[in-house]
Order: sequence, then C-alpha cells, then structure tokens
Amino acid sequence: MTALKKISAKISAIFVCLAVTFVWAVSPFTGAQASSVTFSPNFTISSEAAVMINLDKDVVIYEKNADKKMYPASLTKIVTAMVVLDNIEDIDNTSFEAPLVVFDELYGQNPSTVGLSRGEITTVTDLLYSLMLKSACESAGILAYHVGGQSISNFVDMMNEKIKVIGCTGTHFVNPHGLYDDNQYTNARDMAKILKYAVENYPKLTEIATTPDYEMKPTNYSGEGWAHIYHTNSMLNRSSSYYYQYVKGYKTGTLDESGRNLATLGSRDGNNYMLVTLGSPQYDEEGNAIYLQYEDHKQLYEWAFENFEFTQLVQAGKEASELQVRFGENSDFVRLVTAESYSCMWLSTIDTSRLKEKITVDESLLNEDGTITAPVTKGQILGKYTLTLAGEEICTVDLAAQTDVSMSQLSYSIDKAKQFVSSKWFVAAAAAAAALIVIYTVVFASIKAKKKRRMKNVRRKRKL
Repeated sequence: MTALKKISAKISAIFVCLAVTFVWAVSPFTGAQASSVTFSPNFTISSEAAVMINLDKDVVIYEKNADKKMYPASLTKIVTAMVVLDNIEDIDNTSFEAPLVVFDELYGQNPSTVGLSRGEITTVTDLLYSLMLKSACESAGILAYHVGGQSISNFVDMMNEKIKVIGCTGTHFVNPHGLYDDNQYTNARDMAKILKYAVENYPKLTEIATTPDYEMKPTNYSGEGWAHIYHTNSMLNRSSSYYYQYVKGYKTGTLDESGRNLATLGSRDGNNYMLVTLGSPQYDEEGNAIYLQYEDHKQLYEWAFENFEFTQLVQAGKEASELQVRFGENSDFVRLVTAESYSCMWLSTIDTSRLKEKITVDESLLNEDGTITAPVTKGQILGKYTLTLAGEEICTVDLAAQTDVSMSQLSYSIDKAKQFVSSKWFVAAAAAAAALIVIYTVVFASIKAKKKRRMKNVRRKRKL
C-alpha cells in the first residue's frame, strides 16, 4: 500500500509541473525605415535625364531617367578641378607651363579654349577659372599633365579613383576635358552625386564655378587684360534672355553626342537646391540651335521654390491602433503609437489628407486569436505604420507599445492548466492514473481477501 501511495504522489507531481511550465519567446519586429517620394511637375522637361536635390534636407525631389547611360561632356571638368585641388594646396602661387602634348591631343577636335599657347605659363588659379567658366580644354590638359606627374593617363586614373570615393557606379572617364569618347560616360544620378560632393567639400571650387566673369592674369606671353572670360552658363549673364537671378554656376557641357548638359545651384528665400540635366537637344527640326536646358532649369527651380515645403507627415506618439493582451495584470489591451516622427519635402499642392494609413502588426508576436501575450514593455516595437499616396509608399515608421502591461501569473497558470487538461497528454496521463487506480484496487482487494481467508483459517484452527 505504501508503494502504491508513492507512485500516485509522483504522478500527481508530474501533472502539476506540466500544468505550470511555460516558455515564452519574442521575435522583435525592428528595422524601421522612412522613404521619400519624388513628384512630377505639370510641364515637360526637354532634357533626357535629370536629378534635382534639396540641399537643405538632402532629399531628391525630382528625377528623370536618373540611371540612363549618358555622356558628361564638359561636366567632366568638375571632377578634373576636384582632383587638382586635392593635390595643389597653394593654387595662387603655383604655375604650370603648357606642354605640346596637350595641344597635340586636342588638335582637330574643335575644343572650347581660352587661347593659351604651347610654353605659356599660367597660375593654377587662372587655369581653374578658365576651366570652369570658359570650359577651356587646354587648361584641363595642362592641369592633368602636371598633377598627373607629366602623364595625363595617370591623372585620369586619379579621376576614376575619386568618383569611387564619391560613390559613383555608372561613370567612367578616359580624359580630363570631356571631349567625346564612347568609354567616357555617366548618368544623372552620378553627376548629381559629383556636384553635391563638390559643393559640400570644395568651397574654393564652388567659389570659382559660381563666378559670372573673371579677368585672366598676365602670363609670360600676354599682358594685363589679355582675356576677360565669362561663364558659359547664360543664366548668370544679366544681359542674356536666359538670365535667372536665383541660379549660381556651375558647369555647362555640350557635344553632338551628349546634347546640352547643365549643372546649377539655385537659392531663394533660404531654400537651396541643385539640379543636373543631361541630353537637352541642340537643334530644332529646322536645324536651328536651341537652348531648352535653360528653360528646364528655370521651370524646375520655380516649381520647387513655389510648391515645396518641409512638412511633418508623422508625429511621434500618434495613436494608431491597439492590441488585446492575454494575461494582462493591469490592462487587457495596449495602444500602439508611432515610435518616431517623419518629415520630408512635400509638394504643397497635394493635400496630406489624401495619404492612406496602413498598420502592420508583427505576426510572430500574435496568438491565433490575434491577441498578444503579456508582459508587454513600453516602447517595445510591435509593428509598422505606413503612409501611401496613390499606392506609392511615402514612409514607414515603427509602431511601439504606449505603456507597460505586466503578466498576471494566476491567469496565466489557470489558462495553462486548462489547456493541459484538454490536451492528449492529460488524457493519456489520466488513463494511466486510472489504470494504476484499478491495479491498486485489484491488488488491495486481493490482499484484503487473502488476509480475510487467513484470519478465518486461524480462527478455525483455534476452535479445533
């Protein structure tokens, strides 16, 4: 009997342990991201490719064929100037002599030029001004020859290393001046990266590239006033019909193979932008020269200045939804709130009330009935909050628990016990226990019957 009681006690202990044992694991729904959207203006852009960036917020607000392979033409000279400034510290007091090899390379290609000759000695400062304003190809060659250790090809290698640092992936150079070569190519996205990098890291270059005109200093061949040069960007020229007061610099580039390219900066009312356009046509159907790149830039700047503003689309702490919580001690639900704010450059003509909300809860945290199991920690990431416009994603931020919800151990244990009672394991254990009880009863009854017979035999013997 004592042995049977011990067996019964062990079975009961197993039932209790199974009823209260619980393992809880959480797979966090992290990695919130925000993305911006570009808008299309209500007018036509003649250029084949374009990228426009708001410099204040580092946001692309417009792009067209941004990754299409194009030819940089003289926009190449922006990189040429950067490499020179990387290697020449005192540009005012450093001078270079023009070597014959530079002119031999340019012969017969009808390059743009400032008028330097073989053997002429010019300061690096003047070479840079003639490079960026006049787009002088001989200046590019002279700078490349000397900075490259009397090797233009070495300098070109330096240019290609430079654009790797900038992060360009679709650009390659074979010369420092931009004259056509099928292996010298770029795209609008890369050229925008190059221009932005120049603006942020080369203040002297930007000073030069935004100067409307400049007088070249005397050389060993020419005296005072030998060349007064003007920027090839007509938007800087007050006497030009293309003049636009809000544009500064930066570089032009034109080839039959590339069309008209233009990189500019634009500022108005404290708002700062940069714009790169590639491949605007050179001629109309009658063969007349046209300059639609200037119209592209003016229209895009006006559109940006008049219609874009920095707008908060999501405020941190905004209540978005709620989840039912199982085994909650202090509450049976938790509110989901946005974990961060999100702002972006927004087109003011688009009402933000048109934005559609989408709430996604991390399914790995949910029970089959759509609830979440306590405990829940304030700030715990439980899902995502997404805004869309006409099916296009504008931004996505994390959704977090607004408050703590602790676990009720009593509710939890009772629920687990109920689950165990209805489980196949409990049924099997109960059947085993019943079998043991039956065995115990049979054995006990058998022992009792034997004992009873033994007592009868003893009494019978005593009577005899």
